[in-house]
Amino acid sequence: MFEIVKQLPNLSNNLYHSVGTEIISSSFLKGVYKHSVNRAKIPLEPNDALTFGTQFHDICELGTKEFNKMYSVIPDDCSNKRTKLYKEFIKDNPNALTKGDSVRLNKMYDNLNSNEFYRSLEDNYDAHSEHSFYAKRDGLDFRIRPDKHYSHNGEILHVVDFKTTGDCSTFKFDILKYGYDLQAVFYADVLGINPADFYFIAIEKTYPYTCQVFGLSEESINRGRRKMDIAINKIKSGEKSIGYELVERV
Repeated sequence: MFEIVKQLPNLSNNLYHSVGTEIISSSFLKGVYKHSVNRAKIPLEPNDALTFGTQFHDICELGTKEFNKMYSVIPDDCSNKRTKLYKEFIKDNPNALTKGDSVRLNKMYDNLNSNEFYRSLEDNYDAHSEHSFYAKRDGLDFRIRPDKHYSHNGEILHVVDFKTTGDCSTFKFDILKYGYDLQAVFYADVLGINPADFYFIAIEKTYPYTCQVFGLSEESINRGRRKMDIAINKIKSGEKSIGYELVERV
């Protein structure tokens, strides 16, 4: 069983990720399961898809008003991502968006907030965005940062994870392809909730920006837990934990 040793509600996203692989994350577990410990330590190269996903998570966390304060829109004459003008503008304005991306993000966010299931969570529970949790298990140190979790009288009841996608109709295949089943079980087990109460909310990146909610079947939960345990056992057999001191410093 996991034991939560620290919860930090106001830790910045940059600081959370700054510890690298010393404290085990879901991304690291997925990499270990799919490949190896050494391969999982290699950081992902930044790309447009990852950047857009980060931007969508920001608007979900901040809301449109604060998001629009944080991000500016690139002028039309600098909007082509292949040009020198664009690269120079981004260098001076790292949080800038193209007009097209700004429109897409706001429409995706509008559709998210129109989703009946999502609205029921927002209206009936206490919502918490991007809290960082640190836990121990089997002498190893772990961390999670749920996009949102929902509580009542201080008890965590539900967790949601936002995923941008090209097509909601094929998202169920992404759950297997990208190891989202492992992620869901890992987050749920750290928080001590039923993985059936963990939900992926997938939002399409193109018109009509469809929003759809996905939960895990009992079979998917069992599969995700097997993957998680295999990854943890790989780490235990090959490496010692060195991350607990970092938990105490953040």
